[in-house]
Amino acid sequence: MPPSVLVIAGLDPCGGAGISADIETLHALGCHAMPVLSALTVQDSRQVYDFVSVDPELMRRQLAVLVADTPPAAIKIGMLGHAGIVRVVGELLEQLAHKPPVVLDPILAANLAGALAADDLLPALSALWPHVRLLTPNSVELERLGTVEALLAAGVDNLLVTGGHQPGPTLTNTLYRRQGATQSWTWPRLAGEFHGSGCTLAAACAAGLAQGWPVEQALVQAQTYTLQALQRAWQPGRGQALPWR
Repeated sequence: MPPSVLVIAGLDPCGGAGISADIETLHALGCHAMPVLSALTVQDSRQVYDFVSVDPELMRRQLAVLVADTPPAAIKIGMLGHAGIVRVVGELLEQLAHKPPVVLDPILAANLAGALAADDLLPALSALWPHVRLLTPNSVELERLGTVEALLAAGVDNLLVTGGHQPGPTLTNTLYRRQGATQSWTWPRLAGEFHGSGCTLAAACAAGLAQGWPVEQALVQAQTYTLQALQRAWQPGRGQALPWR
């Protein structure tokens, strides 16, 4: 039977990123997604216009009944939006007895114009760090979250910093660990702009961890899958291309 992965993320109505990307990726990699929405967004393939968070109490009730019925093999967290949602997620992670691996993609803004986080989100996120098996910021997000050393010291087990926002003909993703050596992977840089690459990568990492793989093996699969999805990307709208997952 496929392992079940709890997904907490926002809804991107153009289908490129957010919970749609998570569901498609997890299904493609042999997992069952259990999606819980954190926010509804107003966005297309060009930009984010607005977002509205889900009621935290409704979300708390959804999560409680869901994990009681189907204990997740892994948890993938994307957009949280504001501190009230972070508190609900933190309570869940504290209460889960079996402690599944948690992958957190710290969504602060889309790879487009427009914000996906309220002002109170960033300081609230630190409460989640001790529960995170893998944190997947890009280099721009890392600058806002803090230093690699500070995040690892705060409890994050593994930190994958993606290099897509850095210049050059290739991009390098680097894994930092609380215990163990740093490891890097270099990939060809594809032409064009993509919407949903970070969500795809983080969900693919969660798929590997849900199947019991070591972090390094999960990351190799995830990066390879994401590259292939971007190589097949298409442009249904007037903005960025969407990965074909």
